[in-house]
Amino acid sequence: MHRFTIGVVLLVAAVSAIPVDNNVEGEPEIECGPTSITVNFNTRNAFEGHVYVKGLFDQQECRNDEGGRQVAGIELPFDTCNVARTRSLNPKGVFVTTTVVVSFHPQFVTKVDRAYRIQCFYMEADKTVSTQIEVSDLTTAFQTQVVPMPICKYEILNGGPTGEPVQFATIGQQVYHKWTCDSETVDTFCAVVHSCTVDDGNGDTVQILDENGCALDKFLLNNLEYPTDLMAGQEAHVYKYADRSQLFYQCQISITVKEPNEECARPTCAEPQGFGAVKQANQTAQFFRVLKKRSVEAMENVLDVRAELTTLEVLEGDLPASLRSSAEALVASTEYDSFGQGFCVSYFAVSIATLVAASMLLMAILMTYLIVSRLMIHRKEQSAC
Repeated sequence: MHRFTIGVVLLVAAVSAIPVDNNVEGEPEIECGPTSITVNFNTRNAFEGHVYVKGLFDQQECRNDEGGRQVAGIELPFDTCNVARTRSLNPKGVFVTTTVVVSFHPQFVTKVDRAYRIQCFYMEADKTVSTQIEVSDLTTAFQTQVVPMPICKYEILNGGPTGEPVQFATIGQQVYHKWTCDSETVDTFCAVVHSCTVDDGNGDTVQILDENGCALDKFLLNNLEYPTDLMAGQEAHVYKYADRSQLFYQCQISITVKEPNEECARPTCAEPQGFGAVKQANQTAQFFRVLKKRSVEAMENVLDVRAELTTLEVLEGDLPASLRSSAEALVASTEYDSFGQGFCVSYFAVSIATLVAASMLLMAILMTYLIVSRLMIHRKEQSAC
């Protein structure tokens, strides 16, 4: 009886990437000052990289390159480096927000780097001044119930008013700009959206809704529709700045008390023309005031809402629907995965692994065939005997 022996040798080469030997230790230390935000990071080893505001690495005032210590940080004044300031009515005050990146390599973003969204809240204080007086007659007890102000948000949805929020979109993609306010009471407040701007995060600001809530450029955003007392929206197509992919929207919402048995007042706007958006000058705030006096006669409260969108530049035809989700996932991976853990496999390695697997399968089939053939021959020889 003949014996067939087949040997397969599989060589596996393991390649280990060497990350930067440093990282952030613990949570960042945030100091919310009267005119600036200061962020400090403790590092495991001496820091030799950069701390900068996301998207503004090229601006020296928005980047800190100091190294040599196990502490890295940056101080950001409120009126620089695209620091966002949004007023809130519930809770009443001002949110100051920015995104800071800690990069440990002098030239590149690597897997050990981190991005932090920093937010400080400055609450407005309501002071009640009272005096004491003695009254001999019977006095009346007063009971007051405070109705909380609505909480508002600005979203950019995919397709229509019931779509999912989008952070990444392609040029020309249909989206829906939606402003909503949530209130604990019914038929109590009215909301009007106005004074909307869009900027690229680098000071190039364009106004798309005026102070009355009327659209300025029909190609960017048409006049808003108000389905309910506390909701506004309008469809639009995605656009972008020539050299920047990010869009930062900011609008103001005026909240007023609704009169009994009356409809909410809405802006009366003419049909907007094309190319009417107004480019605003880059104005530097003289001084940031957290406590802002509001007009008592106006009898209205104004708050700020923001939304962000990153645009994929696809100019040669529309991106197929089957690839749009993949493109969004790719951009999301590029934006955030560089700060996490992971590994990659080259196409050559995948090809070699596939070839080895196919060869092993073919050899297994051949071995099975030879063994079965040998058994059949052996049975015939026994039958003949």
